[in-house]
Amino acid sequence: MILGLQVIALVFALVMIYFAYLHYRRGEINGLEILFWLTAWMGAIFIAIFPEAFRAFSATIAVNRAFDLAMIGAFILVIPTVYVSYIRTKRIEKKIEDLVRKESLKPLDELQKNRKST
Repeated sequence: MILGLQVIALVFALVMIYFAYLHYRRGEINGLEILFWLTAWMGAIFIAIFPEAFRAFSATIAVNRAFDLAMIGAFILVIPTVYVSYIRTKRIEKKIEDLVRKESLKPLDELQKNRKST
């Protein structure tokens, strides 16, 4: 049973590394982001291949179960990622709002210029 889950986790992590690489090549993520994702997925591969080392590490830092440590790690990774996504989304919303305002006021500015010139 564990071997099956290890294979699934390994394949999943390799597919995610491939997707991260594709997004990097397209310019959708930068060098720091690709480094972050490669590190995260390589860590997942290490844990899938060597689960006993993960259990020993969790015991070393006084976490009773390896699953608890995995959940703590997931929260540590997910919360900052969601926060960065939220901030970027807000920046994009602000840029779009400014662009829409600017574009919507263009006809009004042109109309005022035409009135002054006549």
